[in-house]
Amino acid sequence: MTKHMISSLLLAGGMLFSACEKDAQFRQFNYPAPVVKDFSPKQGYAMGNITIEGQDFGEVVGAVKVYFGNVKADTVRSVTNNKIVVQAPAKGVSGVITVEIFGKRDSLPQVFTFKPAATLLAMSTAQAQPGDDVTLSGKNFGTDKSLVQVFVGSTAAEVTSLTNEQVKFKVPDAPSGTVTLVVDGQRLAGAYLLIGVQKLGGTLFGHAGSWSNNAATTIAAAVDGNINTYVDAATATGYVGYDIGAGKTALLKSVRYVPRSGNGARMVGAQIRGTNDPTLTDYTVLYTIATAPPTGVYTEAQISTTNSYRYVYYYAPAGNCNIAEIEFYGVVK
Repeated sequence: MTKHMISSLLLAGGMLFSACEKDAQFRQFNYPAPVVKDFSPKQGYAMGNITIEGQDFGEVVGAVKVYFGNVKADTVRSVTNNKIVVQAPAKGVSGVITVEIFGKRDSLPQVFTFKPAATLLAMSTAQAQPGDDVTLSGKNFGTDKSLVQVFVGSTAAEVTSLTNEQVKFKVPDAPSGTVTLVVDGQRLAGAYLLIGVQKLGGTLFGHAGSWSNNAATTIAAAVDGNINTYVDAATATGYVGYDIGAGKTALLKSVRYVPRSGNGARMVGAQIRGTNDPTLTDYTVLYTIATAPPTGVYTEAQISTTNSYRYVYYYAPAGNCNIAEIEFYGVVK
């Protein structure tokens, strides 16, 4: 190969390399560093939302990392060029908030302070009358009544007194329900409160036996307080309930029930019945389940009746009476 040919090849290669360097498909990005200007609130709770204001944040959530002290937040909720909404980490520590985007960081000297989370430990009673006082005990409730709310079901109750470890509220004239305590935005689920009624009991009765004679799936499983056990009747139809007792009747106010896991559809069409006939031939349908209830949780139904019955029970026309739990609430007369 002559020197002239070698020179020509080198020149062509250089031109090709130069053309590749200038190809529009090969661009080098130089992202600006983020600028943190402020954040709010300045103190809060783990898992609460914190808003960071600034500039040059971009809009790519996956590119944003936020640190509370040296603890990285698990969840960045949203990003715009001048605002980041981030969830304070569950195990965060008080410290400087640092924003990192594509390896570039910025922060402010001001410290974000984690508040101790409120904890609900106990309720003074599970049964009360409208107007009664009930006490919730726990920790870190604070002393500012304006930041504390109590609900029974969906009904707000009056908070009558507050200390850092106790909240007292007046029972509203409302249906029974689960008590929820809200402390500075933190929602704490409490126990179920019976208002003006009691959980009914008596002699358990219902269909005989179970599918394949399984002792674990007889009618007793419907009232054992365990939503993981269930009734499985030997036939498609089945029933279970209480005989309130000789000389007694109950005005039924509500029922709570849980289906067998994964089998909520089998409760559709089932009925809550009341009767004073020991043969159960002459009965009144007090409630019919129209839609499949969710599994793993209690569903509550209010009963509207002015009549009292000695026998109250759940009747399933199909589905082998596949129910995990059934509870009856009312007033015994």
